[in-house]
Amino acid sequence: MRPLINILSIAFITLILSGCYSDNYRIKGTIENGDDRMLVLEKMQLDRNLEIDSLLLDKNGKFSFHGEKLTVPTFFKLKLSESNYITLLLDSTEHVTVTADAKNLENTYRLEGSIESRKIQILNERLKTLRNTVDSLLAIYENLPEEGATQRKNEIGHELMLALEEHKSFIGSFVMDNPRSFASYYALFQRLSDNTMVLNVMDKKEQVYFATIATSLNLMYPESPRVKQLYNYVLSAKAQERRKRITEELAQEAEETIPEIKEKNIHGEEIALSSLKGKVVLLSFWASWDEASRRANDHLKKVYQQYHDQGFEVYQVSLDRSKILWENAVIKDELPWINVSDLRYTDSFPARIYNINQLPANYLISKDGDIIGKNLFGHLLEEKVKEAL
Repeated sequence: MRPLINILSIAFITLILSGCYSDNYRIKGTIENGDDRMLVLEKMQLDRNLEIDSLLLDKNGKFSFHGEKLTVPTFFKLKLSESNYITLLLDSTEHVTVTADAKNLENTYRLEGSIESRKIQILNERLKTLRNTVDSLLAIYENLPEEGATQRKNEIGHELMLALEEHKSFIGSFVMDNPRSFASYYALFQRLSDNTMVLNVMDKKEQVYFATIATSLNLMYPESPRVKQLYNYVLSAKAQERRKRITEELAQEAEETIPEIKEKNIHGEEIALSSLKGKVVLLSFWASWDEASRRANDHLKKVYQQYHDQGFEVYQVSLDRSKILWENAVIKDELPWINVSDLRYTDSFPARIYNINQLPANYLISKDGDIIGKNLFGHLLEEKVKEAL
């Protein structure tokens, strides 16, 4: 009887342990060519990556990590070094299998058992393609001669814009198709090689993606730090927009000294707005990617040509992020006036201090340095300039 009891006891304990283990997440697999290299598993938190476990790979390359059941979808980093790693997204009790080559984990890894991790892999592959395209075009541009390459520069600028818009369209479709996935959270914060975010929460169209995922995930995981961060991020963007509107309304009613602007033109020369005092100046805000701005510039050229010799000047601030696209537009459209930018897109410092929330926008400044008109276009602008002169 005793052996039977022992066997039953062992079977019972095994059952209990296996039941407990099934409630854990598990990451296992094989890393080829990783002999004697340390494989580290990190949990990706908002403020830092926390090392969970590590092991020394042997010649067969097999590994296995596990942990307690996850209460919310969680990002992990499986890495051999700071530049050689893969990103995983695990949910609840997933058991994921990874196979890869230690020489380059990101380019060689294959997954089984984790749908969300596969989504992350797809997102990273698409981003890598975009980065390669942008970096390649920029390299070509930098090697072009300063003169005689206007057409090629325009072509590169057009190709850059198409690549960015195509990727943004992909991200937009992805997040709207996966509103309850943390992979969509991951997609919202993709960055180019220069650490610039692909999407901009201050852009009205793109803000919809941020707001949709924030709202959806907040209903499911209200206590998740990442969800709270995203939700507050969107609220902060909306609050910033409201502050801009309020400040603009107050500025319209108040008589204040015109804020100074001192930015660089396409040649790297710094030009101050105050240097034009004594002239009638149109302080104009535009962007190469904004069609309405480009159309307004066509008419502005006529006004400029007619009144420039009488003391009329244009100080134009671009809200571009890409120097290439900005420079191409200035050259292609043959803009003859002062054109500057800090290349900070909608976070442009001049645009913020002048409370710009739409494009195109402008202020007409008198010879004495007073604002005498705002958002004047077409015949209204021409009449006001003539009157000021």
